[in-house]
Amino acid sequence: MASFKIAAAAALAAATFAGAAQAQDAGRWFVHAGPAFVEPAESADMTAGGQPVPGADVSIDGRWTAEVEVGYFLTPNIALAAAGGFPPKFNVDASGTLAALGRAGTMTGGPAGVMAQYHFNPDGPVSPYVGAGASFLIVFDTEDGALNDLEADSAVGTVVQAGVNVMANDRWGAFFDVKKAWVGTVAKANLGPTPVRAKVKVDPLVVNAGLTYRF
Repeated sequence: MASFKIAAAAALAAATFAGAAQAQDAGRWFVHAGPAFVEPAESADMTAGGQPVPGADVSIDGRWTAEVEVGYFLTPNIALAAAGGFPPKFNVDASGTLAALGRAGTMTGGPAGVMAQYHFNPDGPVSPYVGAGASFLIVFDTEDGALNDLEADSAVGTVVQAGVNVMANDRWGAFFDVKKAWVGTVAKANLGPTPVRAKVKVDPLVVNAGLTYRF
């Protein structure tokens, strides 16, 4: 009888420890999901036929999209996260001395990032965080406008972020996040028979809010 009680107590202790470990491990992952606004801070250096075009520039309008960020806590305060979204289509307009050309073309793509984050007060109802890492400008497609045979390269840059989680319980909450990326692309096209090349800084600001889920 005594051995049965000891075995039962040991089983109960083991189950309690396993449940606690599982609960702790369950909270290491998190997901942020919600709408995001991508606002480029664009500028360009352009050549035509190999010669600089003084005053030539581009204008890229901001776009709404949906973004998801998935992260994992390496420690109670430090996490690694990856963020990306549905690629919006950006209108690229000629500006400066080439403004008369109008719509140069369109680009479908957007920023993504991999960040190391530090979370303040991670177990509290309000948890601010900051992060930094690598940003990626991923170009999926381009369409011609005033420029023909338009192409743009994907590229790698840097990103910083700041945000806050406001938790309703251990699992669910809301977040607000701002990311600033420094990344550019090289675009190539033809203006009539003349080859055109542009180094374009995109440097987007991404403002994102939505739901937080921890598991």
